Amino acid sequence: MNAIRINQTIGKLGSIACLVYTLLSLPLSGLAAAADGRTASAGTASDEASTAPSDEPAGAGDEPTDRLRHLEMADTPTEWRETTLTGDWQGRRQRLAEAGIKIDLSYTGDWLRNTSGGLRRGSAYLGHVDLVLRLDAEKLVGWPGGAAYLQVIDNSGGPFNGRYAGSLMGSDNIEAPLNRTGVFRAWWQQSFLDDRASLRLGLYPVDTEFYVTDASGIFLHPSFGIAAEAGDFGTRSGPPIYPTSSYGARLRFEPDPTWYAMVALAQAVPSERIGQVGPHITWQQGSGSLLIAELGFSPTKAGLLADQPAVPAEKNDDFAPISKLAVGAWRFNPRFAQIAAVSEAGEALTARHWGAYLLAEQTLYRVPGENRDVAVFFRYGIADGRTNNLDYSLSFGLSLRGPFAGRDNDTFGIALTRAHVGAQGRSALASALGASLSAESESVLEIAYRAQAAPGVVLQPLFQRILNPGLNLPHASIAGVRLQLAF
Repeated sequence: MNAIRINQTIGKLGSIACLVYTLLSLPLSGLAAAADGRTASAGTASDEASTAPSDEPAGAGDEPTDRLRHLEMADTPTEWRETTLTGDWQGRRQRLAEAGIKIDLSYTGDWLRNTSGGLRRGSAYLGHVDLVLRLDAEKLVGWPGGAAYLQVIDNSGGPFNGRYAGSLMGSDNIEAPLNRTGVFRAWWQQSFLDDRASLRLGLYPVDTEFYVTDASGIFLHPSFGIAAEAGDFGTRSGPPIYPTSSYGARLRFEPDPTWYAMVALAQAVPSERIGQVGPHITWQQGSGSLLIAELGFSPTKAGLLADQPAVPAEKNDDFAPISKLAVGAWRFNPRFAQIAAVSEAGEALTARHWGAYLLAEQTLYRVPGENRDVAVFFRYGIADGRTNNLDYSLSFGLSLRGPFAGRDNDTFGIALTRAHVGAQGRSALASALGASLSAESESVLEIAYRAQAAPGVVLQPLFQRILNPGLNLPHASIAGVRLQLAF
């Protein structure tokens, strides 16, 4: 069965690759001439970074799963040859980039096996395709500060967690309730105030920028992206996060590299759509809205660290230290029905569905003169616990980039996350099970090693230990491997 699913995924991937090749076969002379006709600075790396729809906001990656980050950071023929299977497409990729067009295609495949505990033993294969189109409006049509972003995704394989692990928080960050092919992100961004501020409008999942840490990007567990309590749906609705997005607007202000502030207003996703996949693009469901804000600060860029071991020593040093301290808060509107609390008349009481969080990540040590370092992260978040199951979560861990000499592109990571279920959530779970619960919280330990096997090919073996999955199941042990292909 897994072999059939893999073949189906490869077939879809081939169709997407053919589409990309067709686009690349179109005449590029006009686009290249248009790019060459602009100012010299329009083709520089610094100008491209300021106007392109960057998925790397200061101190935080815009892609929680780290699937696209290595692709979207590549800007030169050498980098494409080092990070993709198809390289520079005989110069076409570079000419497209100079004209303001970037196309990225990647495939992620996860094989996981629950070796003990949980619901039952068993294995499953999960597949995910990302096709991303990024447009620089200034290079294309001379529109300063404009950028567009389109992401099409395809999911295949599974299920795994609901069939074998039984975790409340999930097991794999590419697993979706249903498999489909469709648009996931589609937005327009306008930068202003000399690129110190930007407004993003469109189909916008909030977990691409809010409540995320770079240092946890290696891990497969979903809670190392946006944390469990913030991603937990309430009785009425939940946030637009993978795999379901919705319309939204995000305003970001970054007066200097040391700090930033951002706020987003997005349409909430109805809770009855939890089992569905795809963009939620209607305002007629009565699901309400989500308001989320985050304020972040970089201690390293502010020069607050005593010896500053992560600061590049030379101008041509491309080492990027991790350094962020951030606080955030979110709230849904209107009020939600509480999970179990009722009035004397038997009607459900209502409450605000809200939460807040603190996160920190920092590069602690860098091997002198090399892109090898040790970084740690910590996140703590709370939720009201009356309108959703989880009332708080905690996670922390470390990542080692370049753990061995000569393996600068490898990463080792180990992390722990814990989510606590509130009193009303425990009551509802026990009632649904018809039995008492054995715990109040669920914890997950993950160990992973991300190895670049060849340009554009990444293999990542991993192990997860889930304590108290579902609050009533035996501890589960999961072993697996992730394959990533960048084209």
